[in-house]
Amino acid sequence: MEEQQRRKAAERSALRDCTISRALAQYLYPPPPPPPDTDVLNFLAENAPEIHDPFAGGGSIPLEAQRLGLKAVGSDLNPIAVLINKAQIEIPPKFANRPPINPDAERMGMTVGKARRSKRVPWHGAAGLAHDIRYYGQWIREHACQRIGHLYPKVELINGREADVIAWLWARTVPCPNPACGIQMPMIKSFQISTKLDHEHWIKPIIDRNAKTVRFVVQDHSDGVPDGATVDRNSVRCLGCGNSVRLNYVREQARNGRIGEQLTAIVANGNPGRIFLSPNEKHVQAAVNAEPAWRPSGRLPERALGFAVQNYGFTNWHQLFTPRQLVTLTTISDLVKETRARIIRDGADEDYADAICTYLALAVGKTAHGCTSFNRWLNSSASVVGLFSRQAISMIWDFAESNILADYAQRWKSHVETVAKSLENLPKDVNPGNAFQADASNTAYSNGLVIVTDPPYYDNIGYADLSDFFYVWLRPLLRDIYQDLFAGILTPKEEEAIAAPRFKNPKERFERLLLQSMKQMRAECSEEFPTSIFYAYKQQEMKGDGQASTGWETMLNAVIKAGFQIVGTWPVHTEMPSRQRALGANALASSVVLVCRPCPDDAAPATRAQFIAELDERLAKALDQFALGGHIASVDLRQAAIGPGMEVYSKYRSVIRTSGEPVLLREALIEINHAVDRYFFEREAGAMDTESSFCVDWLRQHDYQEGAYGEAEVLSQAKNIGIESLRDRHRLLTAQSGKVQLLSLNKFGPKRENGIADITVWEGCMRMAYHMDGEDGDGIEGCAEVYPMMGSRAESVARMARIMYQYHDARGEARKALPYNSVVEAWLDIQLQANQDEQGALM
Repeated sequence: MEEQQRRKAAERSALRDCTISRALAQYLYPPPPPPPDTDVLNFLAENAPEIHDPFAGGGSIPLEAQRLGLKAVGSDLNPIAVLINKAQIEIPPKFANRPPINPDAERMGMTVGKARRSKRVPWHGAAGLAHDIRYYGQWIREHACQRIGHLYPKVELINGREADVIAWLWARTVPCPNPACGIQMPMIKSFQISTKLDHEHWIKPIIDRNAKTVRFVVQDHSDGVPDGATVDRNSVRCLGCGNSVRLNYVREQARNGRIGEQLTAIVANGNPGRIFLSPNEKHVQAAVNAEPAWRPSGRLPERALGFAVQNYGFTNWHQLFTPRQLVTLTTISDLVKETRARIIRDGADEDYADAICTYLALAVGKTAHGCTSFNRWLNSSASVVGLFSRQAISMIWDFAESNILADYAQRWKSHVETVAKSLENLPKDVNPGNAFQADASNTAYSNGLVIVTDPPYYDNIGYADLSDFFYVWLRPLLRDIYQDLFAGILTPKEEEAIAAPRFKNPKERFERLLLQSMKQMRAECSEEFPTSIFYAYKQQEMKGDGQASTGWETMLNAVIKAGFQIVGTWPVHTEMPSRQRALGANALASSVVLVCRPCPDDAAPATRAQFIAELDERLAKALDQFALGGHIASVDLRQAAIGPGMEVYSKYRSVIRTSGEPVLLREALIEINHAVDRYFFEREAGAMDTESSFCVDWLRQHDYQEGAYGEAEVLSQAKNIGIESLRDRHRLLTAQSGKVQLLSLNKFGPKRENGIADITVWEGCMRMAYHMDGEDGDGIEGCAEVYPMMGSRAESVARMARIMYQYHDARGEARKALPYNSVVEAWLDIQLQANQDEQGALM
């Protein structure tokens, strides 16, 4: 059933893509209608403009352009980014519909379907290439097991049987400075290694003060789990003597080579489930006796975005790996190089052998990502987390070492399968793409191309420095195949367009390079088709006169100074809510797409008053559409408002004050945010009931703190309500001893008390937010119980949630803002659940 659903989804996607392609062909050549679909592809190859992304990165934009039958071009300064783009849009079409060459493959075609419904069809798309990748990946695994299998021993179970190890759990250690103690202090963030219900496990420290040792025993009950951890953000606590030392001491010991590792637990395959076992000497020795014959060269950057391990003595790339991991990765890398000759012996030409080795090399990179001494153990799912769950390399005190040769997560076999599956899921009938290395600030474009791009995010990510992690492993494997990409020792840094700390005047340098890049695009972009720029940089810089963002200001300045006018904006859901950055934070879920065209030479100036008036009118319409029609999350609304706001600003040659001075872009951004505030607190709050309107106004004046009774009385009389009614009838606040105070979120709880008057929008919002906040709430189901209480005012609850989000977000209170954002994001699901509950009650 699941496979059938996936197939139908793929068919719907292909039909949609074909429809878009035909529509474009009709636009380019209206009479007569486009020919059959098979010829539309050829027509677009000859007549459609190139879609070029000069900051191609991971390649999503060129790949989607190719999916639509367009001529996709991706360029980037970073060689790893270029390699990924080649692997997605350039190599697969070159070998499309080609049967595999490995000895186990069926030459007559591939089998699709299962059991009696299976049938044989010709090899289609990249399926043949994927089949060969799996075959030679398995050959590499078998030979790696023969050479280094002894480094990955099985574990003996109580029943006398053996089981494969999934992971070894380690804790870093430094010597205790207390001379009366002197043990190696294990640094542990959590003693719990599994928090799964009915399968909890933890490690119990056994201290021998005479021998000055600590060992660990795995426990499978909940009694006696030590509180907290032995290491926090400031200090390390010794399990032997109980003394604490500052992290400065740990850094000093680490830089002097006195940091070690201690095995704390072994995780084995229970088939099904996980088995947690105490360490033993056999498994300790298997790890420490590994002696790598080769190590990747290169030093970590001294100062870089996203790096926090150099102060602990980790200054070279090979130091991020244990000796066993280095032996395994170098063995697999050697086998990839040996595989090329075998592929040719099996009948492949050199180009095809190079293609297979390219994808196997990418699997090596993914394996390296999954087997460092900086991979976390996630006790909630009992699994190993990859190194780059976020774009950084942070210090990890207790880490998980995967069994790379096993059949479980973060192992060679799974990474080969991921690469092969990705190939099979690529669009099949497409025009060939092109990927090459280029600096966007001086790239010579072909005239009339359509530019769609996602520029670098100011000082968010150190792209080149982080890419070196993969580069040091891929360079030995691919420098003979891609000599230009892998000519250097490390990735190019000096030309990179980011505001990194290694540069002198990083802000000015980034602004200059981004402006040069935008000017290059403006000079050669299509006059017929717009230029589209994706951006997902959250405004976070607070100023006395409002909120703005250096990242947004820099990017928009470059766009406008380059000669573009912003003529349209679309917020598009592009960011994954499951990504590490988004978990537990108000991270963006959308990118804002800026639709740009060359600014006309005869654009008129405008006064500041004219700009503000037009801004309020334009934003009111846009925010109505975003918030109500598009159900954009509250966390994204302020971002989405930048687009229509900049449409107003950029349509004029300049915006002038009465003094004759220009209104700078930063001031325009601040005015956009002020206009958003006016929209929420005047337009939306004005539609609330009077009780809720009082609460909003009182919140803005006093937050949840006490305020004078007389002041509250004046405000309530202006709204024709009484303080006693708000306190006794609606129970929204307390009023005693001459003081008035709003009830905070945690005072509402999931259920209403008896005797409370009809529910207000404020109370409905608070109760829904309570359900979306933490373990005590009932999530969407709880919100759905509140929904019918609101009657015709239900939509006003979503409005109030946006108001509350904007209020807390503007104050930098991300934790308080989060539940209100969750209500807005889940609003359609809340409505659906409420309708289902109502229908169920009627049956």
